[in-house]
Amino acid sequence: MVELSSRVKTMTSSPTLKLVQIKKQLQAQGKVILDFGAGEPDFPTPENIKNAGIAAIQNNFTKYTPTAGIAELKKAIQASYLAEQEYAAKDNQIIVSPGSKYGLFLMLQAVIDPGDEVIVPLPFWVSYPEMVKFCGGRAVYADHLQPDRLFELTAASYISKVSTQTKAVIVNSPSNPTGKIMNSEELEKLIEFFYKKNILVIVDDCYRKIMYTPGKYPSPLNLVPAAREQVAVVSSLSKTYAMTGWRIGYTIAHESLAAAMTKIQEHSTSNPCSISQKAAVEALAGDQKAVQAMVEEYRRRRDYFARRVDEIGHIPYALPDGAFYFFADFSHYIRNKKFSDDNQLALDILEKLNIIMVPGSAFGAPNHLRISFATSMQDIQEGLGKLEEYLRQGR
Repeated sequence: MVELSSRVKTMTSSPTLKLVQIKKQLQAQGKVILDFGAGEPDFPTPENIKNAGIAAIQNNFTKYTPTAGIAELKKAIQASYLAEQEYAAKDNQIIVSPGSKYGLFLMLQAVIDPGDEVIVPLPFWVSYPEMVKFCGGRAVYADHLQPDRLFELTAASYISKVSTQTKAVIVNSPSNPTGKIMNSEELEKLIEFFYKKNILVIVDDCYRKIMYTPGKYPSPLNLVPAAREQVAVVSSLSKTYAMTGWRIGYTIAHESLAAAMTKIQEHSTSNPCSISQKAAVEALAGDQKAVQAMVEEYRRRRDYFARRVDEIGHIPYALPDGAFYFFADFSHYIRNKKFSDDNQLALDILEKLNIIMVPGSAFGAPNHLRISFATSMQDIQEGLGKLEEYLRQGR
């Protein structure tokens, strides 16, 4: 038998992707599943974007492309980012990758050596610690679980964890799983502090266009102009444009870091999918009405969720500012039903109600559940009705 590498032996499978497999298995058995675990929009990719992909195929745009992305897409990224964030990215600062997840993986591979520490938010997106571990680094957690400031993203929580081994920090705003946003003041404090320490600040903003709060999203590359070389932004088209399967994202970073990431991509994927790149041009440069409609529907679902969760009672949560998740504390019901943890609760809900929810332990937050509202209002109403009846049993 082939001996596996020590680094892959230490990795764990993605809990969220495992749920996708479970859902497909249950559906194959003929069960009707209400999926509140999904980390992807339930909307189809907008027609104009699909048509751009189809046109790319028909025009035989199916060959290798430049490793870091085609010029047309880079121009679209530059124009979009300038309009939204008022930052003019240079061509050699941009690297297009097969999804923002791979962009982040490239970046960590480019900067992390064995023994380095990376400060990640707690709760965390499930892949952050695993990516850091794969690079030989160690994840250190900026705690945002304090009961008096529930899930609030603060600079102080990161600053308190800095050490001589800290090489980078990751800010996820809006957050997966909490939906909270780090405001401009806190983000500026964070960048200012870590810039002086010569530590890279990575802002994962893949949900930045799915926001429910007034005002503009803070521009990480403009808040502290002197720190621009120490700040990198990882962005995605997957969530905003319902393009999860197209696998396309991009990074804006200092030229030297972007060049290093490009070198790694040259020897791994060669380049992003040519067809997806053409579709991405249309996504960024084309009509944005579909995005606005999706965000408004998410807002409607979020507000309904909040009302229903309040009616059920005994489920502390913080209203999400963005993304499409409720992250809530189910400690009361775990105790009430005499379960040992959130994993048992989620499994029981799946077995008895055919509803998928993600245990909070997957995000470093035991006794919580992540509930996605990236599903139809009909499913949300039905699912929350079933959940209320189930939770009230034994109270």
